[in-house]
Amino acid sequence: MSELTYCSICGCALEDEAECYEVENEILCQDCYDNETVVCDHCGDRCIERNTVSDENTILCTDCYDNHYYRCSNCETIVHSDDTYWRGDNAYCRECYDDCCDSGDYINDYYYKPKPVFYKLPKEDNVRFYGVELEIDGAGRYDDNAEKIYDTANGQNEVLYIKSDGSLDEGMELVSHPCSIDFHRKKFPWEDIVRKALSLGYRSHNTSTCGLHVHIGRKQLGYSYEEQEEVISRIMFFFESHWNELFKFSRRTAYSVDRWAARHGYNDKPKEILEKANKSTKGRYACVNITNADTVEIRLFRGTLKFNSFMATLELVDSICENAVCLNDDEMNKQSWADFVLGIKPEYTELIRYLKEKRLYVNEPVSEED
Repeated sequence: MSELTYCSICGCALEDEAECYEVENEILCQDCYDNETVVCDHCGDRCIERNTVSDENTILCTDCYDNHYYRCSNCETIVHSDDTYWRGDNAYCRECYDDCCDSGDYINDYYYKPKPVFYKLPKEDNVRFYGVELEIDGAGRYDDNAEKIYDTANGQNEVLYIKSDGSLDEGMELVSHPCSIDFHRKKFPWEDIVRKALSLGYRSHNTSTCGLHVHIGRKQLGYSYEEQEEVISRIMFFFESHWNELFKFSRRTAYSVDRWAARHGYNDKPKEILEKANKSTKGRYACVNITNADTVEIRLFRGTLKFNSFMATLELVDSICENAVCLNDDEMNKQSWADFVLGIKPEYTELIRYLKEKRLYVNEPVSEED
């Protein structure tokens, strides 16, 4: 070596290039390399120990920690982002969350978002998953009430959790884990849940505050991002081209729609509706909200604790998704509301009954309930 090189840690002179070890763009002697460096448990790269983040079990380079991990606010254990539980701005490991945050507290804060659990029936393949947010109001934000609803929902599986929502006066938001439509229809105890909420004095339709929001998993709308975007554009096109029928179905008032679930505006080219929505300043307060990374949220529908109206809404959303997946843009343009209705699966009896109540099916009206 023409010039002496010095170890970045201990400062000793290194006269031979063979004595030099480079770590994180720094030159180290062999002793410092052996004693002052470690291997990151996430990426496997060697790094200088003083630059790492660690606990008793994990050593990480700063890049991996910043991008993939958090530290539990209670025990300070390092937790991977996929295994992190949140309460407000505080991150927790599962054990501390259960011990410190969830004990005797059934109403989580608005920002609570557990790791999703996906439910489907045995032998179901290639299914779409739907997450439901049902707002209820009028009987208080009482933990005792939330516990009764929680226990009603989660007798067999933990399918539902409960959150606070500042838009509600005296209520809470019931949130499902993502489920296939047939799991919602056949296994999820929605009928018992809405009955329990009613018995506790809650309302959903007869308020000015409550909505019924349905989240559609993006990944199940197409194999590639481009396919997913095409299907989403056709879902949006369906809402715009059949707005009058869907507005009647939704039970919303015009004021409520404008405030919480505004239209994007009609265009006969689905992709242009999507492009307009991507540039919109409405944020999430759109009838079809596309601001979420993993889901498309349908916000048009008014809340309800009437089981038929509730389940009809889920069956309608699935029918719209099936329609958007199976048809191309030209076929969507040519499709009338009557064509769509004729294609609804006959087993979607709650949807068919509700469409008849609203005179949106055929001229076979049945008595309409509130």
